[in-house]
Amino acid sequence: MSQEPKGTSMSRKKILIVDDDHLLTRTIDMGLRNRGYEVKVIYSAAAAVKSLIHEKPDLIVLDIRLPDCDGWFIPELLRELEMAEGIDVIVMSVLDPDSHMITLNKPYAFIQKPFDMGEFISLVEKSLETSRKK
Repeated sequence: MSQEPKGTSMSRKKILIVDDDHLLTRTIDMGLRNRGYEVKVIYSAAAAVKSLIHEKPDLIVLDIRLPDCDGWFIPELLRELEMAEGIDVIVMSVLDPDSHMITLNKPYAFIQKPFDMGEFISLVEKSLETSRKK
C-alpha cells in the first residue's frame, strides 16, 4: 500500500486569493505553490463571484478593500447562497479590524497588512488542517 505524495492532485488544497495588489498576490501565490497548494489569484470581487460559481476552493484569502466593492460582500454572498460550508476565509487588510464585520462574517482569521509571510503561511496551514477535521 502506497500513500499519495503531498502535492498531488488528490491531496492538493485549492486556495483562492482575492486582492488587487499584484505584487502581494504574486508573493503569496509563489509561497503557497511552493508548499504544494493549487492557487488561483483574482483581482476583483466580480471575478471572484464568477469563479466561485464554477469551483469551490478550500480557502479564500480575501482583501476587504477591492476596486469594485467592499470585500466583505464575498463571505456575505457565500452565506446567502449557502455555499459557505467548508470554505474558510482569511481576511487581510491595511485597515484595522472591524469587530462588527468580523462578528457578522466569522472569518477563520484576520491578518493586518503588512504581515510576516511565515506567519501568514502558518495561518493558511492551520486553517486547512482544521477544515480537514470538520
